[in-house]
Amino acid sequence: MATSIKKILLPEIRRLGFGGSGVANFVRANEVHRDFLSIQYWTYGGSFILEFSRVPATWVDANSGEVPKRVFETDPLLRKRLIDTEQHKDFRGFSFKAFGSEQSRYDQLAASVVALLPQVAAWLESGIVGPNIH
Repeated sequence: MATSIKKILLPEIRRLGFGGSGVANFVRANEVHRDFLSIQYWTYGGSFILEFSRVPATWVDANSGEVPKRVFETDPLLRKRLIDTEQHKDFRGFSFKAFGSEQSRYDQLAASVVALLPQVAAWLESGIVGPNIH
C-alpha cells in the first residue's frame, strides 16, 4: 500500500497545497489558519484513513509549528476523518488487507481515495460534510 500511496495519493495531497517532509503528516498554512492532514493506519493493519483539521494560526506554536495536542483532544469538532462508508467496523478505514501481491488493487484503492479528496477540501474551506467525512 505504501508504494501506491507514494505514487498516487501523495502527489494529489501536495497538489492541494499540503507540504511536509514525511509520507504521513502534512500541513498547509497561511496567515489566518493552519490545515493539518495525516494518513493513519489501523493499529491492527490492513487499512487506513485520512484525518484532517483546520485551526486558527494563532493556536500554532511559533517555535515548533505544532498545535497543542489538547486542542484536538478537547474539541473533536476541529478534526474530521475521511473514511470508507462501505466498511462497517469501528475504524472504517480503506481496507487493503486482502490484496495480496496484486499491485493494481493497491493502485485502484489509492486512486479511489484521491477521488474523495474534494470532500476534504470542501470541509476545510467551507465546513461542508460530504458522505465520506466523519
